[in-house]
Amino acid sequence: MQDDGDPCERYADMFDGFFRNPDMASTYKPVLLAALVDIAARKGGGPLDAGKWISSGGGRVHVDLELAAVPFAKYYWDMIAGFGPRHTPVRMADPDDPGKDINIVGLINDEVARMKEEEAREKGTGAGKDAAGKARSRRGMDAPASDKPPTLAQLASDKMAGFRRRVVAKSIKPVVLGKLRKGEFNLYEIERGGNGIVLGEEAMAYMKRNAVALKTALGELVTRHLEANNPSARHVATMVNMNEEYASKIKKVINLERKAMAQRDDLGPLYAMSMDLAAGLACLYRTRS
Repeated sequence: MQDDGDPCERYADMFDGFFRNPDMASTYKPVLLAALVDIAARKGGGPLDAGKWISSGGGRVHVDLELAAVPFAKYYWDMIAGFGPRHTPVRMADPDDPGKDINIVGLINDEVARMKEEEAREKGTGAGKDAAGKARSRRGMDAPASDKPPTLAQLASDKMAGFRRRVVAKSIKPVVLGKLRKGEFNLYEIERGGNGIVLGEEAMAYMKRNAVALKTALGELVTRHLEANNPSARHVATMVNMNEEYASKIKKVINLERKAMAQRDDLGPLYAMSMDLAAGLACLYRTRS
């Protein structure tokens, strides 16, 4: 992190350089950046405003990677639950396991399986449906674990500490943390021998002021990457939108599908009429011939 020059211009140039050449093999880089933007723009008292994970002093802000894992995992969990895209090109797939994708997907799927097993055990405790209902109420979900992604608060809870640490140890630290901080893009310093990163207060302020614009641009990077690797996927931009909540995105997709169905219903009679007209013209042509 450099301290010379205008801070706003310096960080604007830094992000502009990243957007021009993100060098993405998967979606890790823009998603981690979006997670850091969320932390910079966090609301006081919210799930990302945990004193045990973030501290500041001397113009520097220390962020524990366990905090970064919360919004980082949330973005991926929403995408998996919403439309389950592939994040890496098929050509990069392991020939011995072609269905395997980036490891955050496996971590989330494993956690979903664990939550479903836990839910099944709760249903079989002898208290019947009431026990299961209370268990889901405690978790804040109205549906089974696999059907609805956890909230930021749930991901930040003690109950999901093990999952967060696995995300840090297997996805963030070994895969993206060092690769994102390269060349002129030196947004943060990696804590040696620790589990955190250090950012300048000016960097945090810049990301907070420009949170919506930055996440819009980051979401566009993710969208383009996923569209290239999932050519048959529908409504990718809607589901990737980083400035909107999961439930809102699902409602938009449902409305888009309803409109598409209505248009198909409207086009049906016209298609039948055009087929009848074509058949009639063909018959007339044969008669004249």
